[in-house]
Amino acid sequence: MKRENTVVTSRPRFGGLDQIDCLMIVVAVLIGTIAKQYHLLGLPAWFLEWVSPFLVMVAAYKTRQKITESIKIRRIRSAGEK
Repeated sequence: MKRENTVVTSRPRFGGLDQIDCLMIVVAVLIGTIAKQYHLLGLPAWFLEWVSPFLVMVAAYKTRQKITESIKIRRIRSAGEK
C-alpha cells in the first residue's frame, strides 16, 4: 500500500496575500502611524495616516514587480546559456 506525501509545499495564503504582501501592509501601516504620531514634515494628519501608507504600498509593489521581472530575466538567460 502506497502512502501519499501530505506535506504541502506552498506557503499558506491569507485572502490571496502571501507573506511578503502582509509584511508590506504592516510596514506601510507602521510608517503611517509613526509619521502621524511625530507629525513628520509638518504634513496634515489625514495625509500621514492615509496617503503616505498608500504611497509606500505603491512603491513596495512596484519594487517587488521589478525584482520579480529581473529574476525571471536571469532565469531565462541562464536557461538559454545551457
